[in-house]
Amino acid sequence: MGGVSVSSFEISSQGGIFSGNISESNNGGFAGVRTKVFDSPFDLSKCAGIKIKFKGDGQRMKLVLRDDSDWNGIAWTATFDTDANRQRETRIPFSTLKATKYAKILDTTSGFNSSNVCAVQLVLSKFEFEKDLNPKFKPGRFEFTLIDISTY
Repeated sequence: MGGVSVSSFEISSQGGIFSGNISESNNGGFAGVRTKVFDSPFDLSKCAGIKIKFKGDGQRMKLVLRDDSDWNGIAWTATFDTDANRQRETRIPFSTLKATKYAKILDTTSGFNSSNVCAVQLVLSKFEFEKDLNPKFKPGRFEFTLIDISTY
């Protein structure tokens, strides 16, 4: 997390709750949660993408997939919008993932390797990509509930 932001991820009967308070102090403005690198990567090569069911707070989130075990390697990223206090479902095709590192788009000749998914991450950030601001970002308290994540 940047600056003095705080967040947590807790499992409840509603799903996985990613919540906290984002501060823009000290060059902050984001919070993220990610899995550890999987012991055995997932082979999702027979799938077209990720489907997530969630309840948000009206902000734009990022879903990040990683196709290698480098903790700070390429982050294959897509954004999706949430509605305040409304359950939604969205599909994120692997073909739409952007190769990024710290919100900067990378020029890469390789595409996302869906046969080697090593980690999954959720991020709420004041930055979308490059230096563009996330138009739905609001500093302060946030809550995102991940109800289900699957492939399609």
